[in-house]
Amino acid sequence: MLSTIIFEKDRAYRKKLQNLIQDRISVNDTADEYNMEVSLATDNIFAVKEHIDKYRNRALLLFVSLETLPQDLEFWKEIKDNVAFVEIVYLSDSNYIVPKIIHSHTEPLDIVSRDLNDEHVIQRLRENIDIAFKRYNKQMRADCTNFFSYEIKHGFLERVPFDQVYSIESILNNNKYVFLVSEHFVGRILGSLKHLEEKHQQHFFRCNRTTLINVSNVTVIDKKAKALTLSNGKTHIISTRRIKKALSILEDTSS
Repeated sequence: MLSTIIFEKDRAYRKKLQNLIQDRISVNDTADEYNMEVSLATDNIFAVKEHIDKYRNRALLLFVSLETLPQDLEFWKEIKDNVAFVEIVYLSDSNYIVPKIIHSHTEPLDIVSRDLNDEHVIQRLRENIDIAFKRYNKQMRADCTNFFSYEIKHGFLERVPFDQVYSIESILNNNKYVFLVSEHFVGRILGSLKHLEEKHQQHFFRCNRTTLINVSNVTVIDKKAKALTLSNGKTHIISTRRIKKALSILEDTSS
């Protein structure tokens, strides 16, 4: 999901901008809602930092209001440099701020007037939302080497680094969903064990009929008990015919 953050000191302006963004999420040039949300609207820069630190794997679209000399440009540059996907739209009515933004190398998606009574400004903000979402979708579909991408429901893509995935388990009497266990998300996702096993065979091993485990997170294999333990502390049973392969996988990953 593309997570949107609004940094703006005026509460009424924040609300109006949030409504504009939410309207664009629901009504746009596609047949579906955008897979995005306004996850934070605040005037507190520390709240922004805390939110990004907590959800560090999320793709971000930031609307940053610069009403005075932009003393915090270094902060936004740090976010730009360290978050895997981030687009920044600066909001300002001061022309002298533009060269400072360019000089800061924050590579903004756009710099837009703060006047939300101007239809041209409103349309430009909508276009920025469209562009950010298209870029987000493109990266989500292309970057499959280091990230495990999944859908909670059709068209709503999420992703997590492979090293944060622990296991994927089948759900009884359900052939449309499986159960994902990862560091920051535990819940149902679309898919089948067979498809995910074939697609990500370099990462996952089917230790029994109902469970795929991430081989990089196996810490111990108990041959006698026919069980393995993952780095999250969870133990899974290994079927008898898969013990030999499980031992060889652990040997490969530890060598």
